[in-house]
Amino acid sequence: MHSTLSATRLVSAGLILTCIVAIGGCKQSPPPTEEAPPAAAQTGMAPASEMISNVPVKGDEALPPSHPPLPSATPPHPTGETGSQPDLNQQLAAQHPQSDGKKKPAVVVPDSVKGQWASATLAVTAGSSEKELKLALGDKISLGKNLQLHLLHYLPAYTSDFQTVTSSSNEQINPAVQVRATSNGQVVAEGWVFQNLPEFNSFKSEQIKVRLISAERTQKK
Repeated sequence: MHSTLSATRLVSAGLILTCIVAIGGCKQSPPPTEEAPPAAAQTGMAPASEMISNVPVKGDEALPPSHPPLPSATPPHPTGETGSQPDLNQQLAAQHPQSDGKKKPAVVVPDSVKGQWASATLAVTAGSSEKELKLALGDKISLGKNLQLHLLHYLPAYTSDFQTVTSSSNEQINPAVQVRATSNGQVVAEGWVFQNLPEFNSFKSEQIKVRLISAERTQKK
């Protein structure tokens, strides 16, 4: 009987051990973790220590084939061509001519203006009072002792390139008169007086002040 009990206990112990082993085998072990590659390997770039070079840079080295072209440090020329600085200066000088002050520009009255204007009305101040005076072109008037004012030219559309003074048309776009002041037969002042732009008057005199009020056309017969 004792042998029967021992055998039974052995069988029971074997069954329990078998169950424990089976239960332990059901637990799944986590998959092995992969170690993250170094940062340099992820980006495909070499470490910073390897990127620093001791070779001196001259500045004329060729760029890699895949590198985009660098912008030029020289701005394009205003003409769109590879001009030089003297070319640009010549262009500016042509747009803004300067008078050398030695030679007065010649007055050229176009055929379309000649004979079309008879007189001009001026506001003239000589002394303390201002008077309106109507002068025919080419006429002169006495303003006091040995002081005279001459009306030389009238241009309805004054324009100048500092070599010639003319009128761009017969329309009153920029009307101006050329006047001359004389004292004892000597010219004391001469220049242009503008109707719309008096700040550009070139007639300067301490004795006479002139304003252009209007101009009268020649009466057709």
